[in-house]
Amino acid sequence: MIRFAVFTDLHYDHIPDGDRRIKEFLDAVRLKNPDFIMSLGDLCYPAAENRKVIDALEQSGVPVYHTIGNHDTDQYSLEEVMDFLKIESSYYSFLIDDVKFIVLNTCYIRDGQKCVPFLKRNYDKTKQAYPWLPQVEADWLLQELESEDCYYVVFSHHSLANDFRDRGIANREAVRALLEKRKVLFCMNGHDHGDGCTIINGIPYITLNSMSYIWHGMKELYAYDAKTHEKYPSLKNMILYQEPLHAFVEISDKEARITGMDGHYHTITPEDAEIGRTWNGVSIEPKVLSRTVKLPR
Repeated sequence: MIRFAVFTDLHYDHIPDGDRRIKEFLDAVRLKNPDFIMSLGDLCYPAAENRKVIDALEQSGVPVYHTIGNHDTDQYSLEEVMDFLKIESSYYSFLIDDVKFIVLNTCYIRDGQKCVPFLKRNYDKTKQAYPWLPQVEADWLLQELESEDCYYVVFSHHSLANDFRDRGIANREAVRALLEKRKVLFCMNGHDHGDGCTIINGIPYITLNSMSYIWHGMKELYAYDAKTHEKYPSLKNMILYQEPLHAFVEISDKEARITGMDGHYHTITPEDAEIGRTWNGVSIEPKVLSRTVKLPR
């Protein structure tokens, strides 16, 4: 049995209660005692004052793996982010028993024949395709999928299935074609700040809800005190969840069981912001749905 905890999109720098969310998540981790923790990106900026976030995760006594998120490089280079997260490569894999876990870096813009990493929100200004999985990384992925004896789980910040505007990986069909040749249990991503699952050619593509909030930007709402809004100016465009949403995954010789959780909106609801309960192609209910995936044979 392999067990792991997974969360995404804490966005520590933009919310007033990031420390509480990390603590409550780690309290749950200690009760479940998983084999590792997976963060699917957009954890926090790699600033010295945020070292405490990494320290808290590492002090859980459980190995922690990180995915690069699109906002991780808003103010810092990819190299600075990697150094902060203590990872030698922005894409990598690790093997536990007969399951290979593959972590992709999809934070690139395709600019002609080259790929440019996200840096200081350059994706907001480009007319080129993004997010993109570079060819060199696709070649590496093909090599990682070489064994027919392994099961595979693939993590990425961006979705390999979401067709809504620029949410999903732009060359996702080519990447999915590689995955469909092997026994992939599921792919899991963050980024979309919502919950969803799409099955394409037998592979579940699961979007994990944010640990913190929905970003909508449709209607400015000031539900907190003036001092809090001054310190966290993005709050007026957010719908916070009360609980730190996350999931625990158990992989046995028969199935992968994803145990989610139900939560609540903190103060503001989608109705207050005059939006529906689906946003960016995913559900923005305050929950992570539980799912069971049978192992392919």
